[in-house]
Amino acid sequence: MKKIGIFVIVTVILILGLVFLFTQEGPTPVEDSYDLWEQQSNEKIVFSSRADSPEGELYLLDNAGEISRLTNNERHEANPALSPNGEKVAFHAGNENNPQSWGIYILNLETSAETRLTNNNLIDGHPDWSPDGSKIIFTSFRDSQGNPSSTSDIYVINTDGTGLNRLTTSEWDDADAEWSPDGSKIVFKSTRNTQQQYREEIYVMDNDGSDIQRLTTTSDNESDHDPSWSPDSKTIVFNRYEGSRLWIEITELNIIQNYWQELTPWNVYKTDLNGNVTKLTDTDNIAGLPIFFPQMEQKFCLTIKNSS
Repeated sequence: MKKIGIFVIVTVILILGLVFLFTQEGPTPVEDSYDLWEQQSNEKIVFSSRADSPEGELYLLDNAGEISRLTNNERHEANPALSPNGEKVAFHAGNENNPQSWGIYILNLETSAETRLTNNNLIDGHPDWSPDGSKIIFTSFRDSQGNPSSTSDIYVINTDGTGLNRLTTSEWDDADAEWSPDGSKIVFKSTRNTQQQYREEIYVMDNDGSDIQRLTTTSDNESDHDPSWSPDSKTIVFNRYEGSRLWIEITELNIIQNYWQELTPWNVYKTDLNGNVTKLTDTDNIAGLPIFFPQMEQKFCLTIKNSS
């Protein structure tokens, strides 16, 4: 939830509507302007882009390569996540200048009906669906009494807005939660070990918030982000910032193209549930937002190269 959108012109290579990295074929690249923070994927791809709106709107890319715009308003929408049946999208939205306006929403793709799931003066974001589609996990900046907090924890709520339950209680930031496909585990990133803002590591816990285990260990200025499960729930891919400055300092830079060396590199890694970590990419640029294609063994990620 605390990640900052990085806006660059990127080369997005698509196969059947998926971001290409590791396969052998060579499709034609297309250019667009995307927000690195906000891309999510499933059999369809739902993403957030500022290409047509300075606020950022939601779009759907189907497996035929057709893009349709899902939202059109003056607020900012981010972190869309498709429901397991592909019929709904959960996302967070609000006024960028008023963080307390951010809440979790659900959009019905067939009817275009929109439901606000959380409605308070708190910062709620980064939703993800349970495998059966009955619950949403999300990040919230609130304490145990429901008051605003300077640090984030992970919560779960039924899709009808009932049954709110807090899963983590760290004094540091827990965020970017994603449910395992088999429903038994939840992966997330946290600063609870480093106790240093913006220096996250990857953790996993049972779906009720118990048995929290740290899977990655960062050093110096490294920071781990965007964990995503393999279809068999045995492997987690994520991206790691490996730059020379703390990530919190990078987010304060205003003109991205003038500070490219300060932003890089980012590389993709994988880990099993025992914390055995393997580096998958070795680039001086940015490789991130890794995902698994549900019916294939390949991994995919967004790659970004410096461009003015």
